[in-house]
Amino acid sequence: MKDYKALKSASKVSIAKTNEGKYFITKKNYNIDTGEESNDSINQVRIEDINTRVTNISAQITALTSEKADFEQLKTDLEEL
Repeated sequence: MKDYKALKSASKVSIAKTNEGKYFITKKNYNIDTGEESNDSINQVRIEDINTRVTNISAQITALTSEKADFEQLKTDLEEL
């Protein structure tokens, strides 16, 4: 969940586990125009889905780090001409 750490520190999100082993995220919502609190949003999450997302993000980071290194090397080589 994007911004989870910041939302958690601001007490704008909470997590819960039911007796049946289901996980839920409750997030506070606010009216954009007035700033007044509106109905909370409650979403069920699965740890398997979170694991998949973490794996995908890690793969993207690896690919982007490699691409960045390639561009840095190209920049260096171009500047040496």
